[in-house]
Amino acid sequence: MLDICEAIHLDLLVQRLDARLVHFDPDRTVSIAHVDAMNTDDFEKFLAALFRIAGFEIDETRPGGDRGSVMFGTQFGKRVVIHAISESGSVAAAAVQDAISARNVYACDDAIVVTNAYFTRSATDLANAAGIALIDRVELQNYLDEYNLRITEAYQEVANPALA
Repeated sequence: MLDICEAIHLDLLVQRLDARLVHFDPDRTVSIAHVDAMNTDDFEKFLAALFRIAGFEIDETRPGGDRGSVMFGTQFGKRVVIHAISESGSVAAAAVQDAISARNVYACDDAIVVTNAYFTRSATDLANAAGIALIDRVELQNYLDEYNLRITEAYQEVANPALA
């Protein structure tokens, strides 16, 4: 009996994968290469969309000077500052200091620094000491995977509602 259930389960997984591949629209998905090619404004808009998908209400954005932009959002009743940095090199501790300052100046509960690059050791150490969340290239790719999965599922629902 267990063998039959496992075979049925495997068939269902294969059918779901097949349906996703049939209805997959690569023009609507986003890769890390797309993110790397974005200008600062596009990067900020894209991150706002990602954070909305993650359940944040993004309510306001301010330029952050040379080191990116600052978004404000709310999730679970907590106000969060999100410091967005599109970078080709490593992100230094100064970006974390900016997030700490923004958290304090704008009376936010939490702060997050997001980049398409990696953080230096000093940035990571400072963030850990100050309770600042860091999202680097690897974690951003995880968010992109979730974003792309949702796009694929939405596309599948529109293209063939019987398979959803």
